[in-house]
Amino acid sequence: MLISIVVAMAKNRVIGNNGQLPWQLPTDLQRFKRLTMGHTLLMGRRTFESIGQPLPGRRTIVVSRNPGYRVAGCEVVTSIEAGVELAGAAEELFICGGSDIYQQTLALAERIYLTELDAEIAGDSSFPLWSDDDFELLHTELCRDNIDYSFSIWQQMEL
Repeated sequence: MLISIVVAMAKNRVIGNNGQLPWQLPTDLQRFKRLTMGHTLLMGRRTFESIGQPLPGRRTIVVSRNPGYRVAGCEVVTSIEAGVELAGAAEELFICGGSDIYQQTLALAERIYLTELDAEIAGDSSFPLWSDDDFELLHTELCRDNIDYSFSIWQQMEL
């Protein structure tokens, strides 16, 4: 199973504000849908609650520290490890946030789908610092929307 992080962040690493995306990028959301359709998503409870429902056509695993947390249409686990194990034979597991989940899964990530906005945005949630030293750039493109951004794909190098 390929473990991938998919993230959109501003120049200052912001990924969220008050439990929401602090921008609207319709073309990037369409890309996210194309990338993840038919695959398994792993996300934290707060990220799931900001979306508000399971995303159609995708299996959703929610990580919550509360063992009694339940949500219709999703599977709930109490740890990243349990989520990865539950994903099992999935072809690709997409890690979708938030900050704590990204921090805990950076060492597991074999691929990173990275959207970087060409703007600094105010927010209260950030993507952790990471080094691309162990990754190679597979693809990059400049995109135009209501905010210019770049989209890139990074693949972990073989050791």
